[in-house]
Amino acid sequence: MKFLKVISIMLGILIVIGGLYCLFYPGLTYLGIGYALGVVMLLDAVGRIYAWWQFKKAGEADGWMLTGAILSAVFGIVLIGNNAAQISVDVFIAYMSAIWILAHAVIAIIRSFRARKFHKRMNTVWIGKNWWLELMLGILMCIFAILSLMNPGVIMTAIGTFIGLGVIVAGANMISVGVNIRV
Repeated sequence: MKFLKVISIMLGILIVIGGLYCLFYPGLTYLGIGYALGVVMLLDAVGRIYAWWQFKKAGEADGWMLTGAILSAVFGIVLIGNNAAQISVDVFIAYMSAIWILAHAVIAIIRSFRARKFHKRMNTVWIGKNWWLELMLGILMCIFAILSLMNPGVIMTAIGTFIGLGVIVAGANMISVGVNIRV
């Protein structure tokens, strides 16, 4: 049990250090997404091939599962081995994220005016009283999304920063688990 405690704390510290690296280099962190997606595709291929093999032993295998595994493997290898493919995926994700944020920004702005109208009509105490907060958030999101569409590096940096923060939280959780393991 003491070994598990020490390993958990050490891994947690390493994860926090990795998260700090991600925070200091958010652009590089983001650019690893295409590579990571390639690794996930390869792992998916391995899992599908294993599942296909198990189904084959039971006499239930079909060619579609194996076809999906082969496609995952091919796409994964292309993403891992081709920098242009990785960058294309990274840029595509950046633009799609910016468009997604823009869509949510427009929805937030529309909802804020609806909340204002509801608050005035119903004279509510809480609902719609702070409609302007959602309006401001929607406007800020619009500005961020438009800046990101003009320069995808903006959203790449933001996503890389959030990844770093998430990794630091995961490392802190690992350290907490290690500290709280009873010996």
